Amino acid sequence: MLKDTLTIGKITGAHGIYGELKIYPMTDEAERFYDLDYFLCEGKKYDIQIARIHKQSVLIQTAQIQDRTEAEKMRGKMIEIYRKDAVELEEGQFFIEDLKGLEARDRNSDKTMTLVDVLRAGGADVLVFKNSGGKEYMMPFLVEYVDEVNLNEGYIIVDFTKFVD
Repeated sequence: MLKDTLTIGKITGAHGIYGELKIYPMTDEAERFYDLDYFLCEGKKYDIQIARIHKQSVLIQTAQIQDRTEAEKMRGKMIEIYRKDAVELEEGQFFIEDLKGLEARDRNSDKTMTLVDVLRAGGADVLVFKNSGGKEYMMPFLVEYVDEVNLNEGYIIVDFTKFVD
């Protein structure tokens, strides 16, 4: 079951003295923050007044946070939006948090693991799987290794051959 909200970033600190939040964006294009009117954090809605990109971060000024002390209290918290307000994905694209927790099934055997994370890395994203013993394995998210992603039924079919001992 897909959640009603999507995580879009993590607050990494404050910027300046007027309560701007420094956000690590969890999206392909940080420019998407320009189009947002709000974000959610721990169930509370924050109205965005200004969003701008600064180095590898997004800086956001909200109506509710007016000084650095308040902004510092937000450090480490995740921010979300309602799924209905998210960008539309093209065929074959997925929101990372929808992939987390999928049962990973091997195309060649009865081996299964859990998809626990997707890392953003240069040319291809990297899928991180964990077996029942807690050991992690990584694999590039490429069509030659991934046969199917089925969010409705909660599984992904992959080729573990080159990546799992």
